[in-house]
Amino acid sequence: MKPIDEVLQSTARALGESLERVFADLAVLDKATTDILAAPGTSRTKLESLRPVVEDIVLKHDGLVDSAGVSVARGLFSDADAWHQWWSLVGGKLVFIPHNLNPASINYYDYTEMTWYERPLASGRPELIGPYIDFGGADMKIVTASRPVEHGQRTVAVAGADLSMESIERTFLLNLGRRDEHVALITETGKVVASNSARFAPGTRFEGPYVGPGSVPVPVVDLATPPWRLVAGE
Repeated sequence: MKPIDEVLQSTARALGESLERVFADLAVLDKATTDILAAPGTSRTKLESLRPVVEDIVLKHDGLVDSAGVSVARGLFSDADAWHQWWSLVGGKLVFIPHNLNPASINYYDYTEMTWYERPLASGRPELIGPYIDFGGADMKIVTASRPVEHGQRTVAVAGADLSMESIERTFLLNLGRRDEHVALITETGKVVASNSARFAPGTRFEGPYVGPGSVPVPVVDLATPPWRLVAGE
């Protein structure tokens, strides 16, 4: 059996590479959004042409990406104070997901107060948020990758993708294999993303430090926050 430190390194690489590919695709979505917003016209309907870009992102990651799109800053369009252009894969087809953006409604979805929207605006960098339950969208446990979209020296939108926790856990467990050691993937804030042990339930806070043979950062491209880490112990 391979030493645990070696297994942690290979698992970290596998997870990091999959996340980096998502952020690379979000950079493409960022560029496409900027090109659209730079063209004449200020209608929200302009963003419908992003569909092929989003479809490519959702379909190419082997189940990792559940949905993706862009959320624009308030006041950007003449026909909507706020707009959340988001698509999700439903029954194998990409479907536009409408959200209630009416502040007077009891079901109002204010994406501008969501961490995945606020943090990239504040940091000016890509961010990885979660895991959390997406009650405002698909009602499932997800992680959101997002990055700011800049145009004319200001941030005009956030491009994002919702990542399947099931897919992240599958990559984690397949690369980790059967081990006697307890291993957990944790965020920079100490939240457990995935684990091979009932001791560390996903979504709970990791109670560390956990003394063991290794702690390995998961490489994720160009993030403002400290990277996720793999931690292991007996």
